[in-house]
Formats: sequence, structure tokens, C-alpha cells
Amino acid sequence: MAIQPHIVADISANGFGHLAQVSPILEELAAEQEIRLTLRTEVDLEICSQFLSVPFEIGPPPPDPNMRMKGPLDVDVEGLFADYRKLIGEWDQMISADADLLGTLKADLVISNIAVASLASASAAGIPVAGICSLNWADVFATYCGSDGEAGEVLERLTENYNKADRVIQLAPHMPMEWLKETRSVGPVARRGENRRDELEALRPANHYVLATMGGIPGMHTEVPLPMLDGVVWIVPPEWEGVREDWLSRARFDIPFIDLMRSSDALVTKAGYGSVTECAVNGTRILYTERTNWCETPMLEEWMAEHCTARRVEREVMQAGNFAAELEKILAIPVEPPIEPTGAAEAAAVLQELI
Repeated sequence: MAIQPHIVADISANGFGHLAQVSPILEELAAEQEIRLTLRTEVDLEICSQFLSVPFEIGPPPPDPNMRMKGPLDVDVEGLFADYRKLIGEWDQMISADADLLGTLKADLVISNIAVASLASASAAGIPVAGICSLNWADVFATYCGSDGEAGEVLERLTENYNKADRVIQLAPHMPMEWLKETRSVGPVARRGENRRDELEALRPANHYVLATMGGIPGMHTEVPLPMLDGVVWIVPPEWEGVREDWLSRARFDIPFIDLMRSSDALVTKAGYGSVTECAVNGTRILYTERTNWCETPMLEEWMAEHCTARRVEREVMQAGNFAAELEKILAIPVEPPIEPTGAAEAAAVLQELI
């Protein structure tokens, strides 16, 4: 084992969920031994600092197409196909260049959430490499683009190179991914916030605080109409336009998002790994809608039924703002006790095997 292993963490910039999955695992590793950490990601440096207390350097982002979307709930299927067709078309030269870069960084371990090229580059450079996630882009690609013809050729290259990982650590609740070889399934990974409700009450007293977000995809319009309810104050993203008496914009105060989740009675959002597991860990109700044909949704909903106080709202109802009755119903339900996020320590133990 290296005295101070250099860990290179490649993190997808498709929202902030991938960073939210990796950061608790990196914190666990750093608690066990001194590490040198380099992040390769297109996520803004300031955002990375909000998720990680471990000192880190920034390296050039890995070759990793971000998921193109047509809004927070719809995948740009044509754009997805075009991005991965381009990736495969440039594969050999790109992997060779990235392997050289990883060699220059003198990485002792590469972890990827969940760029397939990172696994191939590290393998080509002879560096131990682990994939970490609840899903993978190969299954996402197949869901939207199919597996016939040219799509089948792309899919074959993706699955082949995902299997170059020395380990793929699957974070519960995760997709089956039975075609992967070196898998380790671990518990949920989620951040735990601090209850700062007294600060919210000082800003605007209310019977209930409800946190609203449709995800952290930069540059995308994610505002939805919110119903007005007696005794409810909405905590809304800083970029949402307009001012209402029952709104508290996050632009007005400096409280981390995860603390707001812990302090709120409910979260209104689209279903995603981070929102679901963080609600379970922080004892927060979740009122959610679904992304079109999102292949992770069945696993998330099955897990929510056991661990969360959750209610689903059809997307047309959410997008029209006609979910006041559903919100009142979930606010009246006693919240499930918080669960323990055991996955970070379990994942860190698996990574220690590779360092």
C-alpha cells in the first residue's frame, strides 16, 4: 500500500448526483489514511468544495459525454446516440491520450462514477480502477437507443470496457447489471445533514417547510409551479425567478442543501438516487415525479416503498402545479425513521483492496 496513495476520481457532471455518491466514500478513505486526491470533472470547483471537506486538486476532465436532456425529465435521445457514436469513433486515440495523462499524474488508483472511458484508460495505463455507481451508461444507452445495428455496436463497446474495471461497486439501490463481472454490492451512500430549522423559522415562520428542486443540471430551466398551502413555506433554488410570500429563496441564506433537506418536512423533486437515499437518511418525506423511461426508476421505487415516506405524482400533475392535495396527504403521514448510510464505509473497504 502506498504511504500516501494518489487517488484520481473521475466524476460525471450530469447534475450533482454522481458527486454526491462519490464524496462520502472519499471522506471515508481520507479518514482511514492520508491520501492525495485529484478530481477530474466538469462540475464547478465551488460545488465540489461544498460536497468535499478533503483537500483536492483538479485535473483535466475525462472523456465523458454528459447526458443531454430536453428539460429535467426528458432525455435527448438523438443527442445521446450522437455523443456516444462520436466517443466510439474516436476511441483508440482518445484512450491512448488519457492513459498517458493518468500515467503522468502517477495515480495509484482511479475511481470512476461512471465514465466508461476512465475505466479503459486506467486499464490501458496499468492502474487499478474501480467503477462506482447505482447505474451505468451502457444500460442507459440501451434503454433509449436500443441494441440493434449501429446502436448494438456502440453498446458492445461500452459493455466490453465497463468490464475492464477491477471492481464495480454497486450502491444500493442499484440496477441489476448482471452482465458485469467484478461487482460488489454495498449499502446506500448518502450525506447526513444538520438540523437548522430554527434558522428557517427565524427567516419565515411556518408549520411546514418544503424543499423544491428538479436537479442540479447547469443552464437548464428547472422551475415548476408550486401550489400555495396554508402554513407551508417553500424553499426554492436560487435561480428560480419571481418572488412569493410563501417562498424562501436559497439565494437569501447560506445553508447547505443537505442541511435544508434535514431541516425540511418534505422534498418535492424528480426521483433520482441522491434525492431518494438522502431523504431516507435524513428522515425527510419525498413527493416525486418520474423521468421518461428512466431505467433506474423501478429499483428506486421498490426501495422507497421499504425505506422512505414517499408519494408519486404523475409528471403532468407536477408540471401543472396541481399537487396540493398530494402534498397535504404526505405531510400528514408520520415520517419513517432515518436509516444508516452504510455504503460509504463498505465501498471504502473495497477500494482499500486495490490501493
